[in-house]
Amino acid sequence: MGGGVRWSCQRDVGTGDSIRIWSGASDSLARYLDTGRADFVGNAFFRDSTIELTADRATYFEPEDRLVADGNVRLVNLVTGSVLTGPTLTYWRAVAGVRDTASLYAPRRPRVEYKSTGDPEVEPYIIRADHVRLTGNDIAHAGGTVTIDRSDFTAKGDSTELDMSVGEGFLIGHAEAGGTDSVSYNLRGRRIAFRLEENQLNWVQAQGRADATSAGWRMVGDTIELHLAEEKLQAAQMWGDSTRPRAMSETYTIVSDSMAVDVPNQVLTEVRAFGTAKATAKPDSLSTEADWMAGDTVTVRFDSTEAGERTLSELIAAGNAQAYYRIYDEEDSTAAPAINYSRGQKIVALFKDEEVDKVQVIGAADGVYLEPKKKPIP
Repeated sequence: MGGGVRWSCQRDVGTGDSIRIWSGASDSLARYLDTGRADFVGNAFFRDSTIELTADRATYFEPEDRLVADGNVRLVNLVTGSVLTGPTLTYWRAVAGVRDTASLYAPRRPRVEYKSTGDPEVEPYIIRADHVRLTGNDIAHAGGTVTIDRSDFTAKGDSTELDMSVGEGFLIGHAEAGGTDSVSYNLRGRRIAFRLEENQLNWVQAQGRADATSAGWRMVGDTIELHLAEEKLQAAQMWGDSTRPRAMSETYTIVSDSMAVDVPNQVLTEVRAFGTAKATAKPDSLSTEADWMAGDTVTVRFDSTEAGERTLSELIAAGNAQAYYRIYDEEDSTAAPAINYSRGQKIVALFKDEEVDKVQVIGAADGVYLEPKKKPIP
């Protein structure tokens, strides 16, 4: 048949309902009754109860209820509004007695605007990959240089899986995820898991050689997880055995067995380090030595300066607490510093303008205070 063909297939599939398949080809259609095959050539169109597809060419295999489309393929999920475009795909229809869930496979790097709801206000995830498999309305698998983008989230990896029915997803192999706009962070690892609530990202976890950066800090460990709310970072945790967790800024480094970071609305307020914890300041230009404080746990608290910058305000070590810090002569900047080493059950150091202002040692306190040798008076 040729010249603006329009064809519909109506048949009972054993459920008492009639299924309609509408297809059209502007150039020609060939149907082979002995094999149950139909070829649509030129502006092919296909529609059933769940999808609508256009392509340059399409072949429908009736015994399998399988559709193969090639050339400028565009498929729209009529239930969720998801859209797939690419050079080719294979679509298996849901048919009673054959398969209970529709699925499709698209190779050769398709593009997917992926959604799990037909709400037009819900922003889709843009997925690009070497190949994509979609199952039903909720599950997506993608492999080969995968990228996922949305206004608040961007990610990439060797492969990914999204299950929107439970609101979670995974990135595997060279995985990386980051926040955009108001949610500023970057997270890397061998595997990244993430969760959504009401279509909003609320939890991201990197596993295996995890590395995260946010708000002037870098964190590394075996596992790092971030908690988000209202499109802002709220808290972070990290732990590990093969890689001891570390949190690093331009000024300080904190090392421990595990760590918790409070950043309500992306404002750093407190870092809590557990298990043989140590906080070290970056050495200044006058010395190669660094001030440090250690204990079974270390708590670091921050406050805001008049300029709105975050600055260290309090440092607490508890349990086998130790502190080493230098004290410079305010009247002679060329003089060597005095050295103080203290031990106790608990040590509290208060800071002012990034400098130690007061130190309190509590419980079984002892220590050493060494002053530099005085210069001889001429």
